[in-house]
Amino acid sequence: MTFNKEKALEDFDDFLFIMDDQLEWLELEAARRDITLNLNATCFPELENLFDLLSKDETKDMTSRLIVTFARYLGEAVRVRYGGKWTLPLDDPHNVNFNTPVITGHSPIEGLEFSPIFVMRGYSLKRIKGMLKRAVDADITPTPIDLDNLIEKDPTRNDLN
Repeated sequence: MTFNKEKALEDFDDFLFIMDDQLEWLELEAARRDITLNLNATCFPELENLFDLLSKDETKDMTSRLIVTFARYLGEAVRVRYGGKWTLPLDDPHNVNFNTPVITGHSPIEGLEFSPIFVMRGYSLKRIKGMLKRAVDADITPTPIDLDNLIEKDPTRNDLN
């Protein structure tokens, strides 16, 4: 099966086009359950709680649909709070986020992609409270990893390699 870039861009446009309706639906579902959702950095626990309530006892297909709906909300919360925009990575088929809507421009690290769909899918599998906030925090304020201890020293050289 060959990849159709025009179809991917069309699907991405559809993803964006129906976003407002899906966000509104999610906020109404939350209100019906006395949960207050708003697009800010404090919505993550409420989003997890609502996902747990709506996905309980649902089919795999319905849960997959909920993941995408909740991912839209999660992505919009990141975009509204931290800036950035929705993009669709199509340049590198080896990119883990290839053809998956992501948020870019939200972090001081240029080119960093936040994938709300993968984050919501991870949450749906693990159901670890606080996971959404930790995932967002890891993208917004990433912690550098010290890899210096992995550099092998050449014993035949006297310099500080």
